[in-house]
Amino acid sequence: MRVVAAILLSVSSAFAYQVTSPGGSQGWTTSGPNYLTWNRVSTDPLNFTAVLTNTNTTVMPINNQVLNALVDGTVGTIQCNPPSGGWPTGDGFRVNLAQDAEHLDSLLAQSDQFSITGSTTTGTSTSTTSAS
Repeated sequence: MRVVAAILLSVSSAFAYQVTSPGGSQGWTTSGPNYLTWNRVSTDPLNFTAVLTNTNTTVMPINNQVLNALVDGTVGTIQCNPPSGGWPTGDGFRVNLAQDAEHLDSLLAQSDQFSITGSTTTGTSTSTTSAS
């Protein structure tokens, strides 16, 4: 039993990607730009696919939306593309770092839960008059 536990521990620590943002109080907005940041170790795969997830189908009817495929893991931060249909709003989102776009359930890391909030913008109007 101890041997099995030691093997599982070594396998789980072999991939050490860690999402540092978003998560917790560091959420995203619908207007963006929204950045994904992470840490990695030299034994981690060089590439991954960033996937937006939310198990609440009321908030996100289609789960596992690919944000960025074939991400260079060595850069440490990327600006994420919005999913098709734009950024959803709500709570309980996570970003998964998946092995690749073909294996979205093979996770290298997962963010903490975070919220995506709608942004408020104020419009300005200008008027021009012309002399007749």
